[in-house]
Amino acid sequence: MSQVLSAPRASDATGRIPLLDIGPYLAGAPGARAALANSIDKTCRDTGFLVIANHGIDQSLIDGAFAAAASFFDQPMERKMALKVGDLNIGYLPYGAQIIRTSKVHVNTQPNLSESFYIVNDLRPDDPRILSGDPLYGLNKWPGEMPAFKAATLAYIRAMRPLAEKMVSVTGTALGVPDDYFVWEFKEPTTTLRLIRYPSHDSAEDNQFGFAPHIDTNFLTLLARSALPGLEVRTTQGEWIRPPHVPNTFVVNTGEMLGRYSNDRYTATPHRVINDNNTLRHAIPFFFGPGLAAIIKPVASCVSAENPARYEPLLYADHRRKLNLTNFDHRRNAASPSGQTNATTA
Repeated sequence: MSQVLSAPRASDATGRIPLLDIGPYLAGAPGARAALANSIDKTCRDTGFLVIANHGIDQSLIDGAFAAAASFFDQPMERKMALKVGDLNIGYLPYGAQIIRTSKVHVNTQPNLSESFYIVNDLRPDDPRILSGDPLYGLNKWPGEMPAFKAATLAYIRAMRPLAEKMVSVTGTALGVPDDYFVWEFKEPTTTLRLIRYPSHDSAEDNQFGFAPHIDTNFLTLLARSALPGLEVRTTQGEWIRPPHVPNTFVVNTGEMLGRYSNDRYTATPHRVINDNNTLRHAIPFFFGPGLAAIIKPVASCVSAENPARYEPLLYADHRRKLNLTNFDHRRNAASPSGQTNATTA
């Protein structure tokens, strides 16, 4: 297969993506919040990516989530397909099922060279949101023959949510709002753990990537360091760089909703994945967004007479409904009798 890419291979980050020790902030050390907020403000005005160390997540939980991903993808295809995604992105997404047609940074014509498994807020069958038939809520699809898979991934999600909340809070400080500004809007956050397996890029078609160039549509994404590199970030100068590959760290990046809250002070940065390691690569990004009832609008500290609000208030539930008709072929086909709708989701 040919491997024609739209940009040269990435270089090292050369300081553009900082490594930040958040341990003092998590411990409540005097001055630590302000210092971390200053660093976040600086990088979010530049690449929108940072790497955090001393984050407090036990390495055994991270290793368990990676092991769960590998064990699931190692299953026979018929077992995986029995848990295929439906109207919502919950469960298994096979190879060839996602083309990032909504990307504003690249014309993507090929499906991502990867397979995924989505785990969302875990609800009980008798939860009122499930019983009401609300189309934005659904039950996770668990492989019944793999109880350890459910235990490991839910344990990881439970650990990640407080860390994500802490990062949202200090990002608010960077924006100049009170420390508790986002508490209500993230009281019932929208979370997704996406397990991903990438084959070697040697099998890629022209203009095909493990994950095509895109921006994230949530507030923040936290990505545990994979055993192998692959993530690439596009700078405002158009150069592709790779974050520092440091053990026991998380890469954190901004999403579209933070861009709206910040009135584009912090714009979401394009990124992609190219697995040029000549072997399988796994990733476990944790996507964190506000609750569905949140109204996304620019914060007062980012609006002025010289820089008026660039966005109208947006109900996050409406944003999610739109995304549910976007980047996936099964949903595109279902949305139109001819199967030719332009719908896609990220």
